[in-house]
Amino acid sequence: MLFGKIVLLFFHQDEYLRYIVVINENVKRKIIPVAGGKGGVGKTFLVSNLSIALAENGKDAVAVDLDLGSSNLHTFLGIKNTSSGVGNLLCRKRMSFQELLVPTSYDKLRFVPGDALVSGLSNILFAQKKRIVDGILSIDAEYIIIDLGSGTNSTILDFFLISNSGFIVTSPLTTSILNAYSFLKALLFRFFLRAFAEQNEIIKYLKSVMKEKKPGSSAPVSEILRKISRIDRKAGEKAENYMKILQPKIVVNLAKTPDDLLIVDKLRDLIHESLSLDVECMGVVYSDSAVDSALAANRPLAEFERSSIAYRDVERISLKIIQSDKFPQMPLDLSYYKDSFELAQIEAQNDWEEMQAVERSKEEVDAGDLIAVMSAQKRKISELQGIIRNLTMGRG
Repeated sequence: MLFGKIVLLFFHQDEYLRYIVVINENVKRKIIPVAGGKGGVGKTFLVSNLSIALAENGKDAVAVDLDLGSSNLHTFLGIKNTSSGVGNLLCRKRMSFQELLVPTSYDKLRFVPGDALVSGLSNILFAQKKRIVDGILSIDAEYIIIDLGSGTNSTILDFFLISNSGFIVTSPLTTSILNAYSFLKALLFRFFLRAFAEQNEIIKYLKSVMKEKKPGSSAPVSEILRKISRIDRKAGEKAENYMKILQPKIVVNLAKTPDDLLIVDKLRDLIHESLSLDVECMGVVYSDSAVDSALAANRPLAEFERSSIAYRDVERISLKIIQSDKFPQMPLDLSYYKDSFELAQIEAQNDWEEMQAVERSKEEVDAGDLIAVMSAQKRKISELQGIIRNLTMGRG
């Protein structure tokens, strides 16, 4: 059972379907959907290792694979895909969501498989979507981390809106940054379309704005809110209040240097100016060859090499979540930094300096090893030369 405040929204599609947006800061159970506007940014890696980190810190966690059509969260968790999953649930009317919960090798972590054993479920019906949402809300756990697909189709957006504080994973690449922005923009419009489904004039206006004729031509959200207020003053107030509900977070994955965060700062500014959203940064995860090695070994990164920089970065994100009783409200000490982005920059710089120190140590060790090898070779050569001299003298 959920404890605290939830927001009920309605979307008209032949019949009324109830949608719930869980306000995480007011409930004991935190639901964190994880999406990426672009594929290959590492959202499944984040979901698997974040879930493990939460469990290893004593929290009851459930990792849910809702990347319908491309589910592979089990691979990152080192689990064989032999259990019934969300795909089976949608094909069997009498199956309950609770039957999908699979134990893992971590005491506090359970797993809900996706649709890998059932094909053709990337696009699902509204009733199926509602069944999944109701199932997730029935899970008894402290943290529910949801792996979503890439892109901005309505199914992904609706699953992201299960709670008010999902994570958007981006890499420092410009294309990934732009896709993260596009995801948030699509999310806002989906949010408004659901909220004002019964107000035809507002819906008509929103759909006209969504059909922008060329990139960058759409109005900023502040202007859209003013237009909604002119159509209906109370609806305008409602829209502004709904905007305050959404508190998405950014996670920067596959970083190579601290400078990679500079472009993410620009993303934050763009989101604020164009979408009127104040997003926070949960942290930076450095690119790490150990991730691919763990996958090749079919083992979770935490088990394969828990001292790796990537896992330590993810664990730090988990601790930020745990330390915030009112998550997504973050317990930031603003006497040391101005916001979550500057904190992420400090963390990234510290990680970078540590990685550089390790590299220098390796180089010194390598150089020492080389000198030792060369000395051994010299000794071998001297011994061989002595043997040859003795043999030559013996002949004479």
